[in-house]
Amino acid sequence: MISLGLLSMSTLTYAQLTKEDRVICYKSAIKEPLTFYGNPMDAFTLYDGSKWKVADGGPVEFIPLRYRNVIVCPTEQLLIIDKRALLVEKMRI
Repeated sequence: MISLGLLSMSTLTYAQLTKEDRVICYKSAIKEPLTFYGNPMDAFTLYDGSKWKVADGGPVEFIPLRYRNVIVCPTEQLLIIDKRALLVEKMRI
């Protein structure tokens, strides 16, 4: 009975993410250019047709075609290649 009294006195609350707090990422691949280095201001196109440019992050070095799978997080403006993250901006067409 004592434990029931303690449970009724405690309040459990769960954190809920708002739309502003959600991070949405998806897998894609770099379609163009054939040579991508990840330098600031380098532009690239993903297979979904979206166009991006590197804002910051330093050079990634050459990314061979077979390793061009990436994770894109538009809400955080990140491009993740292997274990490196680059700041990117979506380009307006």
